[in-house]
Amino acid sequence: MTIQELEKLVKGQKVHQVRAGRTHRFIDITIVSTEGRFFVRQYKFGKKSWYDAFLANPDGQMKIGDITIDIDGVKPADLDEINPKVNKAFRKLLGLIYPSMRLTFDTKKHEASTLELIPQL
Repeated sequence: MTIQELEKLVKGQKVHQVRAGRTHRFIDITIVSTEGRFFVRQYKFGKKSWYDAFLANPDGQMKIGDITIDIDGVKPADLDEINPKVNKAFRKLLGLIYPSMRLTFDTKKHEASTLELIPQL
């Protein structure tokens, strides 16, 4: 599978799945794509979240339909530059829902939790 094929799969759905490691369960999440890169954000901040698990060990998987892809989940080195593009991708994917969602959380805190999913193809 190529990055372009994976990007098409991701853009074809609003709900995807991700898991940290190989033993955690898959959780529903929205993955967005921009410039051939894939991103997720944390919206609930629990003590033992998937986000924290990825920061401790980047190994994991993303699932789109029946397809499972090995990934590394890392904080992007260019977070400040990529966040406006990730915001735009979320708005495009979620449409009218996204502005309403943004009213219910601290935007800077959630943007700071942006995680890049790097496919191991």
